[in-house]
Amino acid sequence: MSESDNLPITDGRPGTYEVWFLTFTDAASGRAFWVRSTLLNPVKGRGPQEAGVWFAAFDRSDANGTFGIHRTTSGAEVDPLTFRVRIGDVEMGSGYARGSLAGGGHSVAWDLEFPTGEPTNRLLPDLLYRGSLAPTKPYSPNPSTRVSGTVTLDGRELRVEGAAAQQGHLAGGRHAERWAWANCSDFEGEEAVVQALTAQGRRGPLTTPYTTFVSVLWQGRWVRLSKVSGKRDFGLGTWRIDLANRRHRLTGRIEAPVAAMIRARYQDPDGVPRFCHNSEIASARLALFERKAGGFEEIALLESRGTTHAEWAGRTPATAVEHEFAEVGA
Repeated sequence: MSESDNLPITDGRPGTYEVWFLTFTDAASGRAFWVRSTLLNPVKGRGPQEAGVWFAAFDRSDANGTFGIHRTTSGAEVDPLTFRVRIGDVEMGSGYARGSLAGGGHSVAWDLEFPTGEPTNRLLPDLLYRGSLAPTKPYSPNPSTRVSGTVTLDGRELRVEGAAAQQGHLAGGRHAERWAWANCSDFEGEEAVVQALTAQGRRGPLTTPYTTFVSVLWQGRWVRLSKVSGKRDFGLGTWRIDLANRRHRLTGRIEAPVAAMIRARYQDPDGVPRFCHNSEIASARLALFERKAGGFEEIALLESRGTTHAEWAGRTPATAVEHEFAEVGA
């Protein structure tokens, strides 16, 4: 169930990291938000645990309304038995997220609630959640929930009522070399959820092929698709989706303009950085097909305009993305 998959996994072991996050889009205001609590446990000899709090805001109507704040500190309170992570005055737990940050000329505060209890979606096959084959293990304890509460941006309070949201949890020993990720539960005229990940890893001196996993919640059941390819299907702000199994096929695009992105610097436990370019106001147009007697027939057209959460990441920063997180200390 969802909340057991939010329990801490790394237990502070050196050489690991762990993330809990909440993303949501408020259709009424055209604003979207990304809240993260992170734990970085460096490899031995690289110092103590580092805790981080991240907040990003996006505005579909005004690119200047996109900004982010990242605060780091030296400790966190993590409940080993229930989902509750507290870093300074910022807390995320079962069904809620609240806190405040200031930096980069902005001040923000949030007090949010969301229902829990739906089954977790695991993007990867069960085998990859055992052992160390997957360097990072993604969980979606609440893949399609609704956020309500308040977000205060530079003194102006925004009331959010039932905004489409996802709450996720990650744990591992290192990030992928390159990846693209997306989630959407707010399509025009259709009830569906799409979660997608494509990533390239490293094994010693060699990089692996790109492995893609997609989950589509359609008419109450998950359709799971995957593929392995030597070709990369994504570039900054674009991602071509085309994969199938014996019964279903999904094709289309996920995209975001660079003006709608923010750049974040992640760090592996060994100190190697990754650069994530995130947009919570991306768009998607995806066609879902089902195999019938005469071949594949389209059964759904899933369109999202500014309500898809997506990111593109790798080892180098994209300088075309002008917005970046303001870094502040404790």
